[in-house]
Amino acid sequence: MTTEELAELLLAYLYDKTEAEVHSYFFFPLADFMGMAKIDDNEEILRAAQLLEAKGFVMLSQDYLGQISAMINPDGHSFVEAGGETGIIGKYRENPEMYIPNREEIQEAFMAASSIPTAPFVPEPHPQPAPASVHRIDIKYYILQIIDTILNDTTIDDTTREDLLRDAETLYMQLNKHVRNKTVIDALIAELSSIPSIVPLITALSSFV
Repeated sequence: MTTEELAELLLAYLYDKTEAEVHSYFFFPLADFMGMAKIDDNEEILRAAQLLEAKGFVMLSQDYLGQISAMINPDGHSFVEAGGETGIIGKYRENPEMYIPNREEIQEAFMAASSIPTAPFVPEPHPQPAPASVHRIDIKYYILQIIDTILNDTTIDDTTREDLLRDAETLYMQLNKHVRNKTVIDALIAELSSIPSIVPLITALSSFV
């Protein structure tokens, strides 16, 4: 299986996992996918996940233990629904258990693939990342914190929560563009700043705007 095919299979898996949840903004551990798909090449999984993030289909997150998780975004959803490009999504839909067996059949494999190496998932070609790379990492950190805050703020109703999560994701994509749309960015920041729990994070993030 090529990296591109593995990436699309991972994206289809994330799509299905997300569809089973109450709302669409959930991070799922790559280790779970590895176990279910019986894949033991950690580096290849990371390359596939990084490819998806580079294409703007997912956002990756790494916890303090080094575990890496992925969250599919609306562009990723649309890509899966369109069938992808390599053909593997169609094959997976026709015979899912060929690629991702039922949980009862893969418990041993899942336990064997229960972790991902703690190596950084953001490539660092130089000992000291260039300033632009540092900014991208910092922007991503604050966006992830904003998403987490939105998900856990009990004062936000479900409809508003979904809107704010999409605003946070759109802001992330705008801030990573070479040519930014300042009007859109200002509008998104103003919308997110209407939630008191997010204001400190927006203030910190504003230094990168």
